[in-house]
This record gives sequence, C-alpha cells and structure tokens, in this order.
Amino acid sequence: MNIASEINSVIRQLVTSGGVHQVVLERTFDTDVTDLWNACTNPQRLSRWFEPISGDLALGGRYALMGSGTEGDILRCEAPHQLALTWEYEGDVSYVDVDLIEAAGERTVLRLTHHVPLGEHWETYGPGATGVGWEEGLRALSLYLSGGARAVPDAVEEDMSSSESQKLIRLVAHAWGQVDGEAGTPAGDAEARALKTAEFYVAMT
Repeated sequence: MNIASEINSVIRQLVTSGGVHQVVLERTFDTDVTDLWNACTNPQRLSRWFEPISGDLALGGRYALMGSGTEGDILRCEAPHQLALTWEYEGDVSYVDVDLIEAAGERTVLRLTHHVPLGEHWETYGPGATGVGWEEGLRALSLYLSGGARAVPDAVEEDMSSSESQKLIRLVAHAWGQVDGEAGTPAGDAEARALKTAEFYVAMT
C-alpha cells in the first residue's frame, strides 16, 4: 500500500448549512462512468467491494445492507450520474448523495456527500467518523476495480489489522481533523475529535 497516494487520492470538504453538516469526498477512478455506476448499483458487484445488499435499487425502492444493518429509501436514481438515498442506522436518519462525473481519459470522479445532522455523535467525533468510514469504502472500490482476485471486503478487513493500515487510519482521521478546523472548529477540539475517531477505528481492527 502506498499511504501517501491513498491520502492524496481523496479530496475532503466540510460544509455546514441549516444545522446539517455535509461531509464531502471526491476520488477519481480509472474506469468510465457507465462501469463505475454499475459497480455502485449492481447488487452482485456491490457485494464484491462493499456489503451484500437486498431490496430494489431503483427510484422509490428500499434497500438493506446485510452486513451493517443500514437501510433506506432510494430518493433519486438517474443513471449513470446521480444517486440519492436515506441512510438509516439504529434509529438515526441521514442522507447520502453520489454523483459520478466524467473526466478525461475515460476516468470518472465519484463525489459522495453525506448529510449528517447535529447530535452527540458529531460533537464527539466530528466529520472524521463519517469520512474515515467512507474512505475505507472508496479504497475497497478502487481495489475491486483494479481486478483483485479475492473478495475485496475480506481482503480490506484482513489488511486493516496491519500496522500500515492503522497508520493510514490515523492519517486519514488527522486529515479530517484539519478539514474540521478549517471549517471553524477550534483547533484543539478538532484535533481531539480526530484522535477519538482514529482510536475508534483502530480499536475495530
């Protein structure tokens, strides 16, 4: 793993508006928009890099992730560019937008925006809890598209226990702490939230 490359592969942003935090990630993939859309919406392909999924992945449909227990409704489904859904987990409801943007050389930018409401979880961890989790997902998607032979979620889970992956988690959490500070959170608070996020994810490995 090239840790510097992984850190630099994601553009991170935090926007707060109307009491809702928008955690925004962008990563570019070496495939065309149609293939990337299929990788993100085809249940068989999703299970190869994310989680097994059930339900109807079409406008108005409802989905359920079999691994985490997350579920929700499909609010927008405009192939191959826009997907919007509710993200419902343990009674909390937030919203996720996925935009696929065609780039030069048959590459595609995936922009993911997670709209997170105010709450105790946010006050404790800040944007890192959301950001680190999604970055792991996008890293798995990149590995899958590169043609890894093993089921990518298993490979990533095994890899996360390594010292190299734990270092990556800490650096990604720190990067989100910097974004947190740039968005107006006092530097000491942003750093403390980033450290708590890193410890949370490292403890899961």
